[in-house]
Amino acid sequence: MVKLLPVLLTTFCLHHLVACRRLSDDIENDISPIGAAAPYDFRILNYVRITQPPISPMVSRKIGQHLELHCEAMGSPPPTIQWYKDNMKITENESFDDNIINRTPSIAKVSSRLVINHVLVRHQGFYHCEADNGDHIDKAGTNLVVPNAHGREMNLTELIKLKFVGSHHQPRVTFWASAYMDVIGADVILPCKHVGNPKPDVLWFDINNKEIENDERFSILQEGELKIKSINWEDMGMYTCMVRNSVGQDAIETFLYPMQQSN
Repeated sequence: MVKLLPVLLTTFCLHHLVACRRLSDDIENDISPIGAAAPYDFRILNYVRITQPPISPMVSRKIGQHLELHCEAMGSPPPTIQWYKDNMKITENESFDDNIINRTPSIAKVSSRLVINHVLVRHQGFYHCEADNGDHIDKAGTNLVVPNAHGREMNLTELIKLKFVGSHHQPRVTFWASAYMDVIGADVILPCKHVGNPKPDVLWFDINNKEIENDERFSILQEGELKIKSINWEDMGMYTCMVRNSVGQDAIETFLYPMQQSN
């Protein structure tokens, strides 16, 4: 059980209306009150659900076009999202292992993008995202159709000539948490998985929009994640991950909400 701090959350939300409104709606659906005598005590359910599936049951792209599929899920413990093509896994997003092992009553809303910079014949097929919190799984998918695919499979020379292989492209964040809640004192890892060519640099900015440098509590890990040790109430707020290379940049925001654990 955890004790939420609704008044202070409301105050914070005055500065982040859209993010907090969506978070509040999801929390209201995903936690249940315990007893009338303790209106602010909640039990966070062990569950996972996809809150935003890929765009539609079918998507069409011509050869050479750009495609991004988006999937959003919420769960406790925080889920990870993997992508599959025709039931074969094609991503390797890391799970929130520390949180799952420690079983803190954490909850998170996570998102994943599957990025295909240049659609080819081989990309045609059924894609689904799979949200997994270690105990439960939810799935949603879409079918990619390439209308001009017939007889258009290209060899490596053609792919290089058309700059479909080895070309530079703008970085994109492909796995992140838009909202993350955990108990005060817990260590948290905020993901910021990304793609890009050349390999992007990763920058994190704190709730005051100040660039984060590694110290005894904050550290940026090898895959771009931000680790915060022993979170406290003062850590509450919006954190920004920016990835950038010579072509461009991308950024996402994570709202971190420390919760007070009840006795």
